[in-house]
Amino acid sequence: MANKTHIITIENKTEDTIVLENGEDGNKRIEIKGFNDWSGDLVVPWIGGQNEEWKALKIYVTGGHDKVFVFQDYWNPPHKDAIKYCVRTFSYKDAKEIPGNNKGGGNKILLVNVDEFAIQLEIA
Repeated sequence: MANKTHIITIENKTEDTIVLENGEDGNKRIEIKGFNDWSGDLVVPWIGGQNEEWKALKIYVTGGHDKVFVFQDYWNPPHKDAIKYCVRTFSYKDAKEIPGNNKGGGNKILLVNVDEFAIQLEIA
């Protein structure tokens, strides 16, 4: 059985505002001002294929940065529940694992930063 991942804190390490839309929850929005944190309980949606793109968390950083899609991979790697991301467009097969403590479910902290105009994510 897959383990759910709950993001309990999002740390905005940028000077810009972060906007997060939760596709699985009717595109409910969370906005985090620069150098601030958000605390709550955000379940990372499980996605098992390209046709489930609508579920993904979408993260924008104001100031002209790309959009990032975040999801928990139901199938790959098997029984690991890895949290993955895609930049600009959603691609299930090309998604990469977010660096850090991204497997096994449970409570996690999402760190969001920007380096050379690219959004950088890390799971703690």
